[in-house]
Amino acid sequence: MDAVESLLVVFDGALNDEWESLASALHDLTEQEAAWQHPAYAAEPHDDGVGVPGTILWHLNHLELCHRHYIATIRNMDPAKSPDTKPPGELPLTQVLPALKQASAGLREAIASLKPEDLTRQVRPQRNAASFIAMIAAHICWHAGMIKQTRRLYAKR
Repeated sequence: MDAVESLLVVFDGALNDEWESLASALHDLTEQEAAWQHPAYAAEPHDDGVGVPGTILWHLNHLELCHRHYIATIRNMDPAKSPDTKPPGELPLTQVLPALKQASAGLREAIASLKPEDLTRQVRPQRNAASFIAMIAAHICWHAGMIKQTRRLYAKR
């Protein structure tokens, strides 16, 4: 197994591990849970193009946007020029889930297209491709944890 394949194992786990993943956080998610905002976020400004802060829908629209941005970043490989990625447009659950799945599949393809020697190339001023992909997996897991916490707060409201 080379370094790219190892990073794909980590990426796949962040998305689909049975217990510790975005998929596990989204299992049986309802529209009501997805749209619910904890009162702690009520004063936060609306995030145009992504949604209501603190909601699961915000997390999902944010991840969809980020995954498309990450694809462009990996394909671009220019640390001096960050791609201009437009927000998804505050998609409802029935639309954001397939959009996120498509963006995640595209991101996996972008990672898989790399050669081991590409992993040392800079994609951001302070990140090479390997550390960028590791950050992506951590980012997915962070949002999965926030989604699980939001679901628990929703259930105990």
